[in-house]
Amino acid sequence: MDEVLYYISQGEEKGAESFAYITSIHSSKQYQSFRHSSSPRFGTCLTGIGPGERIFTCDSKRAIINVYSWGKESIDQKIPIPEALNTLHIIHHPDVSETKHKKSNYRIPWLLIGGSKSGKLYIWELSSGDLLCVKEAHYQGITVIKSSECKTFLITGGEDARCIIWKISDLISIYETKEDEEEEENNQRNLKPYWIITENTLPITDLILNSVGIINDLKLYTSSKDGTVRIYDIFTKTQLTTFVLPDSVECITKDPANRALYVGLNNGLIKMLPLYKYNSHTSILESVGGLNKIITIESQDPNLNQTFIQHQNSSITNLIMSMDGTSIISSDIKGEVYVSDIVTKQTIKSFQPLGFPISYLYIATLPVSVLDNTNNIRSDKKHRMIPPLKRVLASNNPIDHNLIIDIPEEINFSGDTDDSDEENFNSWLEQKRIEELKFKNLSNIDSTVKKVGNGNTTNNDLEIKLKKVSEAYTDLRSKHEELIKEHAKLLDKI
Repeated sequence: MDEVLYYISQGEEKGAESFAYITSIHSSKQYQSFRHSSSPRFGTCLTGIGPGERIFTCDSKRAIINVYSWGKESIDQKIPIPEALNTLHIIHHPDVSETKHKKSNYRIPWLLIGGSKSGKLYIWELSSGDLLCVKEAHYQGITVIKSSECKTFLITGGEDARCIIWKISDLISIYETKEDEEEEENNQRNLKPYWIITENTLPITDLILNSVGIINDLKLYTSSKDGTVRIYDIFTKTQLTTFVLPDSVECITKDPANRALYVGLNNGLIKMLPLYKYNSHTSILESVGGLNKIITIESQDPNLNQTFIQHQNSSITNLIMSMDGTSIISSDIKGEVYVSDIVTKQTIKSFQPLGFPISYLYIATLPVSVLDNTNNIRSDKKHRMIPPLKRVLASNNPIDHNLIIDIPEEINFSGDTDDSDEENFNSWLEQKRIEELKFKNLSNIDSTVKKVGNGNTTNNDLEIKLKKVSEAYTDLRSKHEELIKEHAKLLDKI
């Protein structure tokens, strides 16, 4: 396994000399590079890393989306759109299948979401290219778009200092039965968001959500140029905590175990905000904040206990955590990307600088065999193109909804006579053999109980030992009684 990082810059105006790279964060190996690749901040989204995956980038000045494919250095496809976009976001298909299938050669995500400078929100279905929603969400440009892992909520942050939470099902419901077309148009126009957050005074710069198993514990973390980081509970629509920082907050990320937040400031510092604190009086780890509490973070930290200073007066643009939470990857407006250790606050590795502000970071953990498999890359070059993205809203008639889907083969573990089924069964047996090996005792210590001889001889030995112990106890008790009598006689004489 290897943990790889994808990073891209904003590039020049024409983007002729801009590049993007996929490289390992633990070694010096570089797996992939992409030419003429640039985008505005948060204007890039990936379906994943590896054969069959794609990268979408938008241009802030041209109404076009560039599509890159794994294994191809140049642009694979250019898709025109209604207007230039600031930010992109991808939502994958909900995982509702109970059976296991092989990966299909032609696979694309469910929804592609874009935000424009005018504040409009666009939602396309990638399989058909249908435009499902166009919504004037913000008064100014949209800066960042995120979605919850449960595919329930979509969160947008804008330059108008508002953060809006939408229900995805409400945004893409175009096939509901209506009495007439006018009522449906009015319903789409009057679609209300789930929650509008207006506590900030300056543009929203970044937002993240925590990974939870139940929606009741879903939290939203936002950062703004007004120097605040706010935590909200989406289910109850309440604000929990406000952190006040000494400078404008440009980006935010969190520990995988929700132990701390890490924020990048405009002055080049990275601050750690602990979410739990040890109480020396009660010896209990207590939660920090809650109940709309305001916490002020001091600017002075001479011992650098909670401050990273790798970027030195260069505004931080992106932050992302490693899989195990021991390292943090940061980028700045000069094009520098560093990997820093959480405990020592020291720089572990620096990547090849791009010379322009870094606009997006993406991290993934994959087997090295998948990253180095050139055969899959050659076969993947024959994949079909993504349908063109439409500029008008899709029809509300389900008959007009056409999809291009490649149904993959189902993995069969039964012992049929077919060669493919036999190979699958043999691979399943090999997997079970490896799992069984993990439970075998390969050390010199043997904790098993061995039975020596038959049961009758063992019982006889035990009876003899028990008889000897009882006789010794009887002798000892009799001597003890004699001593007590002698002691009583002595006391009478006295």
